[in-house]
Amino acid sequence: MDLNEARRVLWNKPNHRPMGELFDEGFLDKGRLEWAAKEAYTPKVREAAGMFLNLLNKSTSGTTRNKPLTKTPANPQLPGVDVKISLEQARSEIWPFPPFKGQPMGPLAETRQLTLKDLGYASENAWDQKVREAAIVLMAVRLNQKVIEPEPSKGYLHVVSKGRSFSEKRQLRIVQIEGLIYGFLLGIVLSYFIYYQFIQEHPQSTMTFNEIISQPAGVAALIFAICLLIGIPLFMWLVVEGSTRYLDKQVNNYRKGQEGENRVIDVMNAALNGEWVLFRNVILPGRGSGDLDTILVGPAGIWVLEIKTLSGVFRNIGEQWECRSGNKWELVNKNPSRQAKRNAARLGGFLAADGIKQWVKSAVVWANPESPVKVENPSVAVWQLDRLPDEVGNISDGRNISEDDQQKIIKKLTRLIERQKK
Repeated sequence: MDLNEARRVLWNKPNHRPMGELFDEGFLDKGRLEWAAKEAYTPKVREAAGMFLNLLNKSTSGTTRNKPLTKTPANPQLPGVDVKISLEQARSEIWPFPPFKGQPMGPLAETRQLTLKDLGYASENAWDQKVREAAIVLMAVRLNQKVIEPEPSKGYLHVVSKGRSFSEKRQLRIVQIEGLIYGFLLGIVLSYFIYYQFIQEHPQSTMTFNEIISQPAGVAALIFAICLLIGIPLFMWLVVEGSTRYLDKQVNNYRKGQEGENRVIDVMNAALNGEWVLFRNVILPGRGSGDLDTILVGPAGIWVLEIKTLSGVFRNIGEQWECRSGNKWELVNKNPSRQAKRNAARLGGFLAADGIKQWVKSAVVWANPESPVKVENPSVAVWQLDRLPDEVGNISDGRNISEDDQQKIIKKLTRLIERQKK
């Protein structure tokens, strides 16, 4: 592959455009190119990324400094020009410049009232992106080049959810526990108040205060009563304060987890089209515990995603996950890689029960952008939030599952979630 061929290789979805254009615009920076050279599923993308990475390294080292990077001239032998909007959309776009301002661009171009120079100017300088794209389409038609229109939109990602997620259920349960603690405390205070009123109305002894303190046993009893009067409320306050502080911390952790899941879903919505279905918070029947955060089903296969929004310093080496505690690394209690693989195996077994034999892939999605995880040779793919659009685009090309099996899987999971809602 030479540089001209590399420039024509299409990048992953949702930026499904020639890599040369993306490189010229600055979208393909060093980080994305290094990622693509190692992780891209398509061999052509990996090879092209390596070539652009070498070109970038040469330019920064000074060997190509002061040489402007220009696009290669169009090859007349190419089958056509890829455009972002259809010909009909281009024809109906409104021309923004006088003297034809406000008129559709199609008739103006067909009657030659708009020259190639006019269209070229609009393609570079029009404020509206749609006008620029329409000018490019109409120029290609004027030059008798074949226009390759984009495929019709396949709609938006379908999201099917069972309802409350694990994090939301935990938050609700903790709030209920806090309510019970405060209710218990209020009950004790009311009981003490009622008992005190009863003692006032039904005195059991006629001994005066002087008579009580005149005896050693009376003094001891009085001191003990004062200690109880002060100590019991203080002890109760410390217990309630400590427990509520701990519970509030747990609520905050679960809320962060929910926010992380929502961020991931937002990226999925932007990157995937209507060919894909995303299932949230799925509880599979059987002995396994816990729900599956996210299941992706589409033409390219099935993925089970374990979403984590943990705070702290973490690293993943092979299958091992560790968290930094002071000056040392400690193993985490729940290993995300093992959770993801276990859930993928559970889903595979659930589908196999109906004769659907389809390999289920797994990945860990690290959804906390403030605490990136360091990854070395992971046993399960780890997708970090800042690279998530590229990772999702990387898996969404091609068809690795029959359309019939895809529909069977979608129907089976949808029926499961509908039953659980009832």
